[in-house]
Parts: sequence; C-alpha cells; structure tokens
Amino acid sequence: MKNRFLIKVQCFLIVLLIIFVNGGQVFAAIEPPEVQAASAILVESKRGQILFEKNSRNRLHIASANKLMTALLALEKAGAKLDTQVTISKNVTEVEGLKMNLEVGAKYSVEDLVYTIILTSGNDSAIALAEYVGGDVKTFVDMMNKKAHELKLKDTNFTNPTGLYDEAQYTTAYDLAVLLRYALSNPAFDRIFSTEAKLWTNQNKVEIITNSNSLFWRYDGIDGGKTGYNDLERQTAITTATRNNMRIISIVLDSPEEYVYEDSIKLLDYGFENFKTGILVKKEQIIDTMTVEGKTIDLISPIDVYYTFPVGEYYIKNIDIKIKENIELPVLKTQVVGAVKYILKDDTEINVDLYPAVNVYSSVDMFSSLVKSMIEYKEITILLLILIWIEIFLILLKLLRAIKKVILKLKSKAKS
Repeated sequence: MKNRFLIKVQCFLIVLLIIFVNGGQVFAAIEPPEVQAASAILVESKRGQILFEKNSRNRLHIASANKLMTALLALEKAGAKLDTQVTISKNVTEVEGLKMNLEVGAKYSVEDLVYTIILTSGNDSAIALAEYVGGDVKTFVDMMNKKAHELKLKDTNFTNPTGLYDEAQYTTAYDLAVLLRYALSNPAFDRIFSTEAKLWTNQNKVEIITNSNSLFWRYDGIDGGKTGYNDLERQTAITTATRNNMRIISIVLDSPEEYVYEDSIKLLDYGFENFKTGILVKKEQIIDTMTVEGKTIDLISPIDVYYTFPVGEYYIKNIDIKIKENIELPVLKTQVVGAVKYILKDDTEINVDLYPAVNVYSSVDMFSSLVKSMIEYKEITILLLILIWIEIFLILLKLLRAIKKVILKLKSKAKS
C-alpha cells in the first residue's frame, strides 16, 4: 500500500536526520552502569522492556520474592473486601525471623497484614495470610507455585511463604520483574507497595511502621519499594520510580550491604538519563489504507501506543503491516481489519490493531442497517412514526388553514 512506502521513507529520513545532527556520527552505545550486586535488572514497567541486566537469569535465594507473592495472592483472594479479618493461630506466632508479634486469637485485616509484609517483612504476618488464603501453609505454597507457573516464572520455586532459607527455593531477577509487573496491575498491591509509612495497631498499641527501602527518602520519584535479605552481605532492593511519564523497576539482588542502595541509584539514574517513554503511534494517526469494493478506507489506532527508547536514537528496527483478506462491506469502526507490528532494536515486539477511521457501508447495507435497527428497536420506531404522523397532520392542518384564508380573501375582493 502507498502508506507503507511512506512510513519506510519517514523512517529513513529520521535516521538521516539523527546522523546529520550528530555531525555524521552514529550514536555510540550507552555505557551501562557497573554494579556490585550478583544479579540485577532494570525494566520499564508498562511494556516490560529490559533496559539493563546483569546475570538476570541466575537462580538465587531471594526472600522478597516470597513476600511479594504472598501479598499478591492474599489481595487477589480478598478482592474488594480488604477489611476481611484474619484470626491468628498459634502456628503463626511460632515462626522464626522478623515478626510483628501478632497475638494468638487476635484479628487483623488482610490489608493491614499485607502492609506489614511489604513494609517490614513480618514473617508471622506472611504465615497468617498463607493460612487465610490456603487454609494451611502447604496448600498455600502449592498455590504460590501454581501462580508462578501461570506467570511463566520458569526459574522460580517456592517452599514457604516467608522467604526463610531453603536450598530448594529460588528465583531470578528476571522472574521477579515479571512478578512485580503483574502485581502492580493490582491497584491495592500498587497502593501498598507505594506506601512510605503506615499507622499500625497491635495489642492496643499504635505505632508507625515505615518502608524498609530508604530510597523513599533519598531519591526523587520513588513510588514503590521493598527490601529483604537472608544474609546481611547479600541484600535485595526492589524499587520503582517515575519521572516524565516513565515508571521503571530496579531489582538489585545479593548486593553487599554498603552497595545495595548505591547499585539501585546507579540503575535508576541510568534509566532516567538514557531512556524516554514516548508515543509510538498517535491516536487516530493514519497507519495505512485499504480498498474494499472500490471504497478507500483509512486505517488507524484508536488509542495512543507508547514505547521506551534510548534518548536520541531511532529505535525501530522493522515495521510489518498485515491487512485481513476477504473483507466485505460494511466495515465498522469497531472492527479489527489488520495489525501493524513494530520490532524494536532490543527485539521487543509491539502489535497495534488497526481499525477503520469511519464506518463504511454499501448502499444496500445502509438500507438494511436502517431496517434492522427499526425492527430491533420496535417501540422507539413506533413512537417515531407516531410523532412523524402527528407532525405531518399539523403541517397539513396549517396548510388547510392558510388555503382557507386565501379563499376567503379572494371572495371578499370579488364581492367588493
């Protein structure tokens, strides 16, 4: 199609412009940061584009993965009823590690317990939520692994809800990024994950619990965080931050204690300084045209489509447009008639459905559509017909009165 050729010409001209602006030099590769962490990944949150990775598929024991999955499953079970009360069993209070000192027999809301495992990694809260969701810990762990399978976390296995060390338990930075992106699509999870501090009432005592991720108070744009560790010298920092309409996820695993936040800041700086989220396809931008029964139809995307790219670089490697065959009139605006696939230089594929810009009917279709609508909305059709007949009657009545007046005037003139 003609528009496909124009798109390719535009792409070529943009590349030439970039080279011209840079004095004939193609952009040099962006220098990635050096981090002390054993494994790390930086991901754009909406589409999941990987901006940086270091050993991101290496299997490690990361306690925070368990807490995130436990929080997610509890929120999904509770749904809109986040105030559902969870009764604390004796088993909950006997767990090892960090605790919120929950009281046997006491009741806490699902929402409050999720806050405690995200902000402060309370192991007793994790067990309480596991019993609430699964009935018992073993059943809940099975649910954790089932969810991991659904999310295609191929290098993740859970053996407990708390993250307490078990050599059979593992995950990766990449899997954690996939899990977190999914979890952030849950509004309740996103809200809790974005919380810096929360009032917490336990055994009639009120205190403030704060998020253990100190970047909330050190880095501009932080809007989510979680930390954790099994070993002080191998720490985890999971952080999200947003600037200029771009939210990125930084995951730093098994970093030395003194470098865990420094590594996180390096990743976030790298993301914000070198990448930008912008519009790939504008709403109602004409992407292509098609001809159906002699009628030319513009094809558009009904929404803005965004992508993330290195600043100053034309990042699209290929564009492929496919239009469905054997399309007949009528063609409606709600009908997907094709798709355009953008392949970025990092091999990310972005598929955009194409729709007609306007409804296009044949003459027969328009009449058939009208008849069909009249039959479908019979009561409205009858009412409209009655109103039309009343309007015609009133017009005729006015016309008869006007004729009568004219006749009377003519008779009056004839007599005189």
